[in-house]
Amino acid sequence: MSRVRLQFGKVSNCIIILSCFIVVLPVSVFAQLGVIRAGLQSGVSVVCRPSYQIFLECSAVPGKPLTHTLSSILSDPTETQKYANLRSAGIPLSRVRTSLYPQIFWSLFEQDMKNSEGWWHIVPQGHQLDDTALGLWSIALTGTANRKGDILKHPKNIGKKLPLSEGTKIFFPVQVFSNEVKEKFAKRTPKDTKTQLPLEPIDTFDEEYAGNGTNEGNGTVVAKDLQYGKDTQGEYALYKLKGGETIYATIVRFTDYSEHADILKACEVVKKRNKIINERTVKPGTSIKIPIDMLSDIYQPGGKEERRIAEEVQRGVTQLKKSKTTVKTTDTLKGIVVIIDPGHGGRDHGAPREEKKIFEDEINYDIACRLKEYLEQKTRARVYITLKDESQGFKPTSQQTFNHDTDEYILVTPPHNPQDKTESANLRWLLANSIINRELKAKISREKMIFVSIHCDAIYKSSMRGLMIYTPGANYYKGIEKVPQINEINYGNYQEWKEHRPKSLTISQRIDAEARSKTFAQILIATAKKNGIAVHSNGPAIRNVIRKNKYSTYVPSVLRNTDIPTKVLIECANLGNNLDLKNVADPNWRQKMAETIAEALSIYFAP
Repeated sequence: MSRVRLQFGKVSNCIIILSCFIVVLPVSVFAQLGVIRAGLQSGVSVVCRPSYQIFLECSAVPGKPLTHTLSSILSDPTETQKYANLRSAGIPLSRVRTSLYPQIFWSLFEQDMKNSEGWWHIVPQGHQLDDTALGLWSIALTGTANRKGDILKHPKNIGKKLPLSEGTKIFFPVQVFSNEVKEKFAKRTPKDTKTQLPLEPIDTFDEEYAGNGTNEGNGTVVAKDLQYGKDTQGEYALYKLKGGETIYATIVRFTDYSEHADILKACEVVKKRNKIINERTVKPGTSIKIPIDMLSDIYQPGGKEERRIAEEVQRGVTQLKKSKTTVKTTDTLKGIVVIIDPGHGGRDHGAPREEKKIFEDEINYDIACRLKEYLEQKTRARVYITLKDESQGFKPTSQQTFNHDTDEYILVTPPHNPQDKTESANLRWLLANSIINRELKAKISREKMIFVSIHCDAIYKSSMRGLMIYTPGANYYKGIEKVPQINEINYGNYQEWKEHRPKSLTISQRIDAEARSKTFAQILIATAKKNGIAVHSNGPAIRNVIRKNKYSTYVPSVLRNTDIPTKVLIECANLGNNLDLKNVADPNWRQKMAETIAEALSIYFAP
């Protein structure tokens, strides 16, 4: 057998058996590929590469040779001596005892949803589940590859065709499990409860506000996974890591950090607080302390003002959504004012992916134009838009790539070509408030108006994707603020500024605004899921504040200062994710996104 060794500096090596070669690759390479990794037993880790390329990393345990570890792993024990002179090796799943498959799959996909009825598997990021992969699952759970057809014919899998793309769910019914797996499954899975995915979106129309909480009545939610305490460094929440969870994922789940760089900084704070030098050494079941000032409002300890207001908001949401049903009539949205705000434009092009010829402002604008056109043709809404692209007009485009232009103008009086994001945002909410004042004079109430700002995210971490929505957090703004005069432009040149009347809002008004905005956001999230649009699943899909660090939290100014209760900023996709990037380039997807927003509007404003 030939042996090829590839050296990569001083990193530790991992050996993979490929046909007649043993290739030594650095472990760091696998980390960069975004693989799924889990511990199986002492000296053995299981690794899953896209798509379901599974192998075992085996190493000698102290005092015993590698062959000792492999004797219980290899399907052909006579192969053990081939590894006699090695201290570590990578073993493809095809050479592993099939009796170990159930344990391997349970360890890899421990966070799938499992209950007494069976196992819901969600195809992971970067994977697709084809016929070969389904065969592996069938062997693992049923003992044979011949039950693939029975799995696909199950009522919960009707309509699903292979290959299944990432994010797609497939159900493995307990009835097809082998007796051995049934016995182990029953022991590990409570019969009367569901093991929920810890990183499922927290906010949806038909779910509780906190995905990891229990409802104690009147909308009060208790975060059952958190315990609270205080030490010499201050107050903290104690959380026990589950299998496969990382500190990074935990920060995303329980805090308002959303930018990759900010999440990394928060991770360092948590690691320092818990005296963790290397995160990879942290084992499942380890309890970590998260500083209280990092937590989202709903995860604050009971008695905190932030928690009290968050619960009041949720009670408001509960009341509002009771009357929301799907509406399809010729009078849909009659008397409703919809202000559409395409984010960025002019010299402010938002989040660019120049190498792909994708620019956020162009994507935002096309979705906004499609939403405007759909509402005007299919509903009786009174539709406004804050921005116009002079070369495109308001006609949707079928382009899949874009050349960045700067001929967008905010429709204030006179029109303004944006030069930076601050002046751009200020003029948008000034324009929105001018529209609102006109409609108020026409006897349209504030409760029949909505402000929808359309954006795309720029989180440059490939695992994060999908729809995310910001609402105005009641704790984080007081009312419509004064616009600073010392800036690149003189706001006094615009008619909308001359109409501007700053005012304060009571806490009750702010709670009402967050509750109404969150109700619409929950409806939109549920509608997006129904329509097959990816939803942010690395933490809450609905957020009421942007947090940079414990000293910097803010609500976007278009949400703080637009003078109506229902207002949202929609991050339609993450341009840092290649799958989302492919979606936004597709005009059919942009149309589906626009129609999904319109459908959510019809439900929210149902009489």
